[in-house]
Amino acid sequence: MYFESKKDRWMAIILWTIVLSGILIPLIRGQIINLFIMGLLCGVLLWFWFRTGYKIDKDRFIVYYGPIRQTIYIKNMELILLAKMPIIAPALSLDRIQIRSGKYDLIAISPKDKFTLVEELMKINPGISVDKRLLKK
Repeated sequence: MYFESKKDRWMAIILWTIVLSGILIPLIRGQIINLFIMGLLCGVLLWFWFRTGYKIDKDRFIVYYGPIRQTIYIKNMELILLAKMPIIAPALSLDRIQIRSGKYDLIAISPKDKFTLVEELMKINPGISVDKRLLKK
């Protein structure tokens, strides 16, 4: 089951401003080499924008963040908390949840449907401690 990342409007404005100005400015000035370099960099930014999401695959939880992929075994998950913090994470929104797996492994993600995601994770590992605000009422 795949879960899309929630995307904040302010993050969309910043990203698309960078992408459009990075392409249009060299294009208008006729700077072909700069256009090529900026095109590659903008392509990577858009890769993060369009390929950030989360997948439950049998006993694994896979986090996709552009070209980066991280796998967490659901049986190792210990704690899921609601979080709003501006740390760097594979999330395109500040409306995040934190997942702790193991003693030091902590990841913050921002799924659009966090309640269903938590429900599906708990079906596989009912021993996960979950913030009560993340449970469906």
